[in-house]
Amino acid sequence: MSKLKKTLIILFVALGLSSCEILNQVAQVANFANCTFDLKNINNIQMLGINLTKGMTSESLNVTQLLALTNAIMSKSLPVTFNVNVNVSNPNAIAAAMSKMDYIVSLNGKQVISTTMNKSVNVPANSNSVVTIPITTDLFQLFSGESADAIVNLAFKLAGASSQPVNLGLKVKPYISINGQQLAYPDFITMNKILQ
Repeated sequence: MSKLKKTLIILFVALGLSSCEILNQVAQVANFANCTFDLKNINNIQMLGINLTKGMTSESLNVTQLLALTNAIMSKSLPVTFNVNVNVSNPNAIAAAMSKMDYIVSLNGKQVISTTMNKSVNVPANSNSVVTIPITTDLFQLFSGESADAIVNLAFKLAGASSQPVNLGLKVKPYISINGQQLAYPDFITMNKILQ
């Protein structure tokens, strides 16, 4: 029996759960160790409220959008939102479940956000589920040492503009709720994807 399973059983007994509940909860948490996590893609990329579609560049912007971008550059604030989609594949005979997760997202090695998603996820037995993680950041604050052109180009690179690729990093730590107590998976699960 793994160290994780032994620790969880002791905790569950201390919380007064029945043996059936204990085994089920241990199995669901332990199943995450056997799941495969894959950064599928990012989508719904918005810069200053402008939807950035694949291959879009600054030359694709209309006059109003260019004015908004110019004002953002002058004020050194370029808010960007996007979704990171993670495919979770569960090869186990029973479900893998989590009540919430901590996550850390990075772009080209710089941490974008470190926070918690308070949303339960249940991946049925022998199936896949896509977990969507919403991201909001300000590229000027994140890459303050870079030129305005480099920062603006990074926003378009996220949407797949033909330029240098972007390295997207993601770390997740799942939790499971037992009698109102949040128990964390022992380590972060680390993923990387090169966005072309």
